[in-house]
Amino acid sequence: MGDESVPFLLDQGTTKTYQIPIGHLDYKFIEKCTDVKHLEKILRVLRSGEEGCYPDLTLFCEKRIEHLDPRSRALRRDKPAATASDFTAEEWETINGELMSWVTEMNEDDKKPQFLRTDTLHERQDNLPPIRCSSSCLPANQVSPLLVVTYKYFFLGMTKKEKIFIATREKEKGNEAFASGDYMEAVIYYTRSISVIPTAAAYNNKAQAEIKLQDWDSALQDCEKVLDMEPVNVKALMRRATVHNQLQNYQIAVEDLNKVLCVEPENTIAKKYLLEIEKKLKGLKPVSETQGKGKRILIQDIEDSDGDEERGENTEEHERSSRDKSNVMSFPI
Repeated sequence: MGDESVPFLLDQGTTKTYQIPIGHLDYKFIEKCTDVKHLEKILRVLRSGEEGCYPDLTLFCEKRIEHLDPRSRALRRDKPAATASDFTAEEWETINGELMSWVTEMNEDDKKPQFLRTDTLHERQDNLPPIRCSSSCLPANQVSPLLVVTYKYFFLGMTKKEKIFIATREKEKGNEAFASGDYMEAVIYYTRSISVIPTAAAYNNKAQAEIKLQDWDSALQDCEKVLDMEPVNVKALMRRATVHNQLQNYQIAVEDLNKVLCVEPENTIAKKYLLEIEKKLKGLKPVSETQGKGKRILIQDIEDSDGDEERGENTEEHERSSRDKSNVMSFPI
């Protein structure tokens, strides 16, 4: 029994896919139909086999579509990947030789010591877009998105080790800029470091520089990024408390400081700052002598890397002692 008896074998109704009337799966209908889109749907149903297997009717439908629209996407078929049998012996030998040569070169490059490849990284950095842009194009406390996007795509395809090297180097440049008081440049370097590999340390440092620039919204966003990665990061909590204090969100600032004290109950800076904000909530004047001179900003200094926190443990007690004597809320970490 051939495909000619299709209309008599199929029940009346519609197809599961596209809801096509069963009567349209017919030679006469397909021959008279000029709606290419509808014919493409019929072809997909026939190819799926959901209404049965009709190879002759499927071929007839393909030819009808080809006659109406030779470029129809429905006529395209995926070709299997080529194998050795698809080429002559000479062609395959050439292809295989080139492939093996490429593999050998890649293996030799992977075996090179890391220090031999850092020169290439330095050469790449020499070709990076400039840090500074025209002061007329952006406000003083904003970073050009073009610089960051250009930098990000510059390092596509690099290995993980290379990205770590670049991200660390850019963060260190940001630390140098911060130490020299160039906070805008520090923000750009930290942003570049984050664009290569996002780390809590880079976000933390960027937030610190933004606090110096009084860019409260950006600083808040970066603190949130850190806390998403490390929910009990003391530095980020302290800096977020600083931002909320400046935005007069005193209750939220109190909550952040209480979280700090849960982690570090003996943190004298957090205790003093908490006392000051609680007095603001009660409508009392702060007892600090410097309060009358203007708003004070709580800033934690730069963290160079995770290892810096370990190196700083030995000096922590001495630093806290000196802070108590000076009664200054801006302090290094």
